[in-house]
Parts: sequence; C-alpha cells; structure tokens
Amino acid sequence: MNRLELQDSLSINKLYNKQEREKVSIIGMVVKKETTKNSNILITIEDFTGTINILVNKNKNIYNVAKDIVLDEVIGITGVFGKSIVFVDEIYFPDIPNKELKKIDEDVYVAFTSDIHVGLYAFQEKNFIKFLKWLNGEYGDANQKELSKKVRYLILTGDLVEGVGVYPNHEKDLVIKDIYKQYERLAELLSMVPKSINIVLCGGNHDALRIAEPQPELYKDLAKPLWDLSNVKITTNPSLVNIHSSKDFPGFNILMYHGFSIPYYSTNVDSIRLAGGLNKVDIIMKLFLQRRHLAPSHTSTLYIPSGTNEDPLLIDTVPDFFVTGHVHKVVATNYKSVSMICSGCWVTQTSYQERRGLVPESFKIILASLKTREFRILNFEE
Repeated sequence: MNRLELQDSLSINKLYNKQEREKVSIIGMVVKKETTKNSNILITIEDFTGTINILVNKNKNIYNVAKDIVLDEVIGITGVFGKSIVFVDEIYFPDIPNKELKKIDEDVYVAFTSDIHVGLYAFQEKNFIKFLKWLNGEYGDANQKELSKKVRYLILTGDLVEGVGVYPNHEKDLVIKDIYKQYERLAELLSMVPKSINIVLCGGNHDALRIAEPQPELYKDLAKPLWDLSNVKITTNPSLVNIHSSKDFPGFNILMYHGFSIPYYSTNVDSIRLAGGLNKVDIIMKLFLQRRHLAPSHTSTLYIPSGTNEDPLLIDTVPDFFVTGHVHKVVATNYKSVSMICSGCWVTQTSYQERRGLVPESFKIILASLKTREFRILNFEE
C-alpha cells in the first residue's frame, strides 16, 4: 500500500459503489484462476470484505505475467471497473526493494553447501573429505589454500543425513541404517572443520524431523553429537540468521530454506516449466522474493500453522542472502539486493532421484565474498 500505484486501493465491497469504466485499484488474494474460451485469463481474488472477478485480456502486455500467477498469492491490480468485474491494466507483486548490495571492508568468505545425505550409498564421502581438508588448508593449490584461510562461516541448508524410511524400500539404499549413527558420522565429519569457522545448519525433508514446515531444530536426542560441537549453531527450516555483526555494523541476514516447495513451482508456473523446470531454480527463487513468500500456494508444501498471527514462510525481512537446496543444483546469482544461492549436493544420482527428475550437480561449494559480494564455485570432484 506504500506504492504510488496502489495508494488509492479500495476494499472489494466498496468497488460496487463505483461507476462502470471508473479506474480502480485493489489488493487481494488469488482464490481461483482459469482461462476463458476466448483465451483471456479470469481470476477471482478476495479480501476480508468479499470477492470479485478480474479479467486479463489476451492482447494485454501483462498477459504472460498473469499466466504465472499462482493460487493463494497476494497481488495488487489497477484497472477499469465493469459490471461486477475489473478489467486489469497492471499487476503488482509485493516484491523486494532496489538497494545496493551490502558489503564490508574485511576479506571474509562464507561457504555454502547442502544435501550431504550421510548414510546413503550414493554419498561420496571421499569428495566431502576433500572439501574438509581444503577448509584446513590441506588440499588444493597455493591460491586455493590461501583462500580457505578467509572462510569464516559454513552454511548447511538441509538434508544433512539421508534419513530412514523416507520413501518405499528406502533401506535398500542405505549404508548406515541407524538414524543415530547417521548423525554420529555427520558430526565426526563436521568435527574436522576448523573451530575458527562458524557452522550454521538446518534440517530438510530427509532429516529426522516432521516434513511439514516450519521444521524445528534437529532433535537433541537424535542429533546430540551435532549439538555437542562447539562451533555448530542449529536452527529451524526456514530461518533468518544474522552473521558478522558488530557494534558498528548490522551484519548480514541469511534466509535459509531447504526448499521443499520448489518442485511445485517448477511444474505449475508456465514460464518456469517451459524454461527448464528444476534446472531453473534461480527463477523459482526470484518468484519467492517477488511474492515475498516461500510457498505462496497453500498446497505447494506441507504446512503447520504456527499458532500465532505470523506466517513463518513469509519473507518479511529482506535478506542479504537467500540460500536453498533440495533440488541438488548449483546456482549463484543476484536479484536486486539479494544474493540467491542453491547450494548443490554430495551425492551421485540414485534411481529415486531419477524418478523425481533430479540430476545432481555434485561436489561443488559456493563461496561468497562479504567484501565484494562476488561468488566463486570450487569443484571437489575427482
């Protein structure tokens, strides 16, 4: 409502006091969307006062924008009032503001990775250990070893272990069939990370947590060895984490979200599906930022209401970094003031992944400089 275009927005029930062909603006939630026999797009939106149909003509420049609108998202529109309908001229999303990338003078790096899947037969532990040795300055050429000394933070965004019973006949794919021992082995590996590096991690759909979001912290009884590591901070999924703050600097906000809702939008948004679906996770992350929500459609992820008036999947605070995983892709790009990162995996393709359409981009970590906000991708493949 701070937008100039929408400052005169009306409640839906007040629209019916308007004259036909009068210009109006409204904000509402999408209830229904369909294509008419004339190929126009008819959308029903609602607010607390009622519902109304809005129509996007197929000849309008915004037609392709309207095609990508998903159920349950909140949009603003301006248009012309008709008889119990609004003919749309423009569509507005909540979106994030334009700002400069936040930077610092120190030459400090953050390493991002996810989807380790400890316990799965396809987990390539030897490659992961190469990464850990690099963090200790024991792997790579001279320049790479020098770079490792500048890493102060390691962000792990879910699917830390493979879990047990995630899908039918899962046990056939496991080399560690005990969930306690999976977390024990993960803790042994992460204990190799230098104590000068702060590790922040959250769970994912393969971890020993409820699948419904928001997911809580890893349970202390199941993952006690991780909780015992002095340089590990365990958080929820999703979560907003602040790093590198001081009395003179507010720090960087990192929005961590494992990404369970991502596949829904890869198939249900026309432009994303046609562009490559799961191979275009950066477009999906951009959609989340534009909609200011991690799962704008109610059915796109399993969800448990928080019991408060706050929606934990809402992107309220605009982050400096938005990092996700789940689909095993490597992406590092910027959208406005936000660095968007999808942080790869440490597994080779399994038959289960193949059935889900996942082609993993493995053994890569993404480094982000807090000084320049530039990315580097390091490959730990043999």
